[in-house]
Amino acid sequence: MAYNNIYGGWGQGPSPSVFGALPYPTPPAPANFVTFYLTSFNPSVLNCTVIGPQQMTYFTIVTDPQMPTYTVIKDAKSRNIGLMEWQASPLVELRGVLTKQKVKHWLKLSHDQASRTMDVRGTRYLWTPQEQYINLYSSGSSPRLFGRVCRGQGTITVDIASEAMQLGLLDTMITATVLLQSGRNID
Repeated sequence: MAYNNIYGGWGQGPSPSVFGALPYPTPPAPANFVTFYLTSFNPSVLNCTVIGPQQMTYFTIVTDPQMPTYTVIKDAKSRNIGLMEWQASPLVELRGVLTKQKVKHWLKLSHDQASRTMDVRGTRYLWTPQEQYINLYSSGSSPRLFGRVCRGQGTITVDIASEAMQLGLLDTMITATVLLQSGRNID
Protein backbone atom coordinates (compact mmCIF):
# COMPACT_ATOMS: atom_id res chain seq x y z
CA MET A 1 0.00 0.00 0.00
CA ALA A 2 1.31 3.48 -0.86
CA TYR A 3 1.28 6.31 1.63
CA ASN A 4 1.74 10.03 1.26
CA ASN A 5 4.40 12.19 2.78
CA ILE A 6 3.28 15.80 2.84
CA TYR A 7 6.90 16.90 2.43
CA GLY A 8 6.63 15.89 -1.23
CA GLY A 9 7.79 12.29 -1.33
CA TRP A 10 5.97 9.02 -1.17
CA GLY A 11 6.32 5.94 0.93
CA GLN A 12 6.73 2.49 -0.48
CA GLY A 13 4.62 1.78 -3.53
CA PRO A 14 1.92 -0.81 -4.01
CA SER A 15 2.79 -4.46 -4.34
CA PRO A 16 3.65 -5.56 -7.87
CA SER A 17 0.67 -6.37 -10.06
CA VAL A 18 -0.15 -10.07 -10.13
CA PHE A 19 -1.04 -9.55 -13.79
CA GLY A 20 2.43 -8.40 -14.87
CA ALA A 21 2.28 -5.33 -17.11
CA LEU A 22 -1.35 -4.49 -16.40
CA PRO A 23 -1.92 -1.13 -14.70
CA TYR A 24 -2.36 -0.81 -10.97
CA PRO A 25 -5.94 -0.33 -9.87
CA THR A 26 -6.90 3.20 -8.86
CA PRO A 27 -10.17 3.75 -7.02
CA PRO A 28 -12.67 5.65 -9.16
CA ALA A 29 -13.01 9.38 -8.66
CA PRO A 30 -15.89 10.54 -6.46
CA ALA A 31 -19.05 11.76 -8.22
CA ASN A 32 -18.74 15.27 -9.70
CA PHE A 33 -14.95 15.00 -9.96
CA VAL A 34 -12.87 15.24 -13.14
CA THR A 35 -9.73 13.09 -13.46
CA PHE A 36 -6.38 14.22 -14.88
CA TYR A 37 -3.20 12.17 -15.26
CA LEU A 38 0.38 13.40 -15.04
CA THR A 39 2.13 10.92 -17.29
CA SER A 40 5.00 10.38 -19.74
CA PHE A 41 7.62 11.21 -17.11
CA ASN A 42 10.93 12.02 -18.79
CA PRO A 43 12.47 11.03 -16.42
CA SER A 44 10.32 12.61 -13.67
CA VAL A 45 7.24 14.71 -13.04
CA LEU A 46 9.39 17.75 -13.88
CA ASN A 47 9.06 16.69 -17.55
CA CYS A 48 5.61 15.26 -18.13
CA THR A 49 2.26 15.66 -19.82
CA VAL A 50 -1.08 16.32 -18.10
CA ILE A 51 -3.90 14.43 -19.80
CA GLY A 52 -7.55 15.10 -19.03
CA PRO A 53 -10.99 14.15 -20.33
CA GLN A 54 -11.12 12.69 -23.85
CA GLN A 55 -7.35 12.01 -23.54
CA MET A 56 -6.65 15.66 -24.38
CA THR A 57 -3.39 17.31 -23.31
CA TYR A 58 -4.18 20.10 -20.84
CA PHE A 59 -0.67 21.01 -19.67
CA THR A 60 2.94 20.17 -20.39
CA ILE A 61 5.57 20.38 -17.66
CA VAL A 62 9.01 21.15 -19.10
CA THR A 63 12.46 21.31 -17.50
CA ASP A 64 15.07 22.04 -20.15
CA PRO A 65 18.27 20.06 -19.50
CA GLN A 66 20.23 23.17 -20.57
CA MET A 67 18.48 25.17 -17.78
CA PRO A 68 17.65 22.59 -15.07
CA THR A 69 16.95 25.26 -12.46
CA TYR A 70 13.71 26.26 -14.24
CA THR A 71 10.53 24.24 -14.77
CA VAL A 72 7.85 25.76 -17.01
CA ILE A 73 4.15 24.87 -17.07
CA LYS A 74 2.59 25.28 -20.51
CA ASP A 75 -1.13 25.21 -21.26
CA ALA A 76 -2.77 23.28 -24.13
CA LYS A 77 -1.82 26.09 -26.54
CA SER A 78 1.87 25.91 -25.44
CA ARG A 79 1.66 29.25 -23.62
CA ASN A 80 3.84 29.59 -20.52
CA ILE A 81 1.49 29.90 -17.55
CA GLY A 82 3.69 28.90 -14.65
CA LEU A 83 7.30 28.85 -13.56
CA MET A 84 9.23 27.06 -10.83
CA GLU A 85 12.74 28.21 -10.02
CA TRP A 86 14.82 25.55 -8.29
CA GLN A 87 17.22 27.21 -5.90
CA ALA A 88 18.04 26.93 -2.19
CA SER A 89 14.55 28.25 -1.44
CA PRO A 90 12.47 27.41 -4.58
CA LEU A 91 10.17 30.01 -6.14
CA VAL A 92 6.84 29.57 -7.91
CA GLU A 93 4.79 31.85 -10.13
CA LEU A 94 1.46 31.23 -11.86
CA ARG A 95 0.36 33.84 -14.40
CA GLY A 96 -2.74 35.76 -13.29
CA VAL A 97 -3.03 33.72 -10.09
CA LEU A 98 0.15 33.77 -8.06
CA THR A 99 2.93 36.35 -8.06
CA LYS A 100 6.46 35.01 -7.77
CA GLN A 101 7.08 33.84 -4.21
CA LYS A 102 8.85 31.21 -2.20
CA VAL A 103 7.15 27.82 -2.42
CA LYS A 104 7.45 27.43 1.36
CA HIS A 105 5.22 30.51 1.76
CA TRP A 106 2.63 29.36 -0.78
CA LEU A 107 2.51 25.72 0.36
CA LYS A 108 3.11 26.45 4.01
CA LEU A 109 3.83 23.44 6.21
CA SER A 110 1.80 23.32 9.43
CA HIS A 111 3.56 23.44 12.80
CA ASP A 112 2.84 19.75 13.40
CA GLN A 113 4.02 18.99 9.82
CA ALA A 114 0.78 17.09 9.13
CA SER A 115 -0.63 19.38 6.42
CA ARG A 116 0.05 22.35 4.17
CA THR A 117 -1.99 25.47 3.54
CA MET A 118 -2.30 27.02 0.08
CA ASP A 119 -3.66 30.52 -0.56
CA VAL A 120 -5.24 31.20 -3.96
CA ARG A 121 -6.93 34.50 -4.83
CA GLY A 122 -7.43 35.32 -1.14
CA THR A 123 -8.92 31.94 -0.22
CA ARG A 124 -7.12 29.39 1.93
CA TYR A 125 -7.08 25.67 1.10
CA LEU A 126 -5.60 22.74 2.99
CA TRP A 127 -3.53 19.81 1.67
CA THR A 128 -3.74 16.79 3.98
CA PRO A 129 -2.45 13.23 3.44
CA GLN A 130 -4.93 10.41 3.97
CA GLU A 131 -4.16 6.80 3.05
CA GLN A 132 -2.76 6.80 -0.52
CA TYR A 133 -3.95 10.35 -1.27
CA ILE A 134 -2.99 13.93 -0.63
CA ASN A 135 -6.39 15.61 -0.35
CA LEU A 136 -7.20 19.25 -1.05
CA TYR A 137 -9.90 20.74 1.17
CA SER A 138 -11.58 24.09 1.39
CA SER A 139 -10.92 25.79 4.71
CA GLY A 140 -13.50 26.93 7.21
CA SER A 141 -15.93 25.34 9.59
CA SER A 142 -17.29 22.86 6.99
CA PRO A 143 -14.32 21.82 4.82
CA ARG A 144 -15.19 20.25 1.47
CA LEU A 145 -13.02 17.86 -0.54
CA PHE A 146 -11.94 19.81 -3.63
CA GLY A 147 -9.37 17.40 -4.98
CA ARG A 148 -7.00 14.52 -4.37
CA VAL A 149 -3.66 13.33 -5.70
CA CYS A 150 -2.56 9.71 -5.91
CA ARG A 151 0.75 8.38 -7.21
CA GLY A 152 0.75 5.13 -9.17
CA GLN A 153 3.22 3.27 -11.36
CA GLY A 154 4.44 5.82 -13.93
CA THR A 155 1.55 8.22 -13.40
CA ILE A 156 0.05 10.61 -10.89
CA THR A 157 -3.73 10.85 -10.78
CA VAL A 158 -5.36 14.17 -9.92
CA ASP A 159 -9.09 14.18 -9.21
CA ILE A 160 -10.62 17.66 -8.97
CA ALA A 161 -14.15 18.58 -7.96
CA SER A 162 -16.32 20.33 -10.54
CA GLU A 163 -16.79 23.14 -8.02
CA ALA A 164 -13.00 23.57 -7.75
CA MET A 165 -12.76 23.67 -11.56
CA GLN A 166 -15.38 26.44 -11.61
CA LEU A 167 -13.30 28.33 -9.04
CA GLY A 168 -10.31 28.13 -11.42
CA LEU A 169 -8.24 25.80 -9.25
CA LEU A 170 -7.09 23.35 -11.94
CA ASP A 171 -3.85 25.16 -12.80
CA THR A 172 -3.01 25.76 -9.14
CA MET A 173 -3.75 22.15 -8.23
CA ILE A 174 -1.51 20.87 -11.05
CA THR A 175 1.25 23.29 -10.01
CA ALA A 176 1.03 22.22 -6.36
CA THR A 177 1.02 18.55 -7.41
CA VAL A 178 4.21 18.99 -9.43
CA LEU A 179 5.88 20.75 -6.49
CA LEU A 180 4.74 18.16 -3.95
CA GLN A 181 5.78 15.26 -6.19
CA SER A 182 9.02 16.77 -7.52
CA GLY A 183 11.19 14.99 -4.97
CA ARG A 184 12.89 18.30 -4.28
CA ASN A 185 13.06 20.16 -1.00
CA ILE A 186 10.34 22.82 -1.22
CA ASP A 187 10.84 24.17 2.28
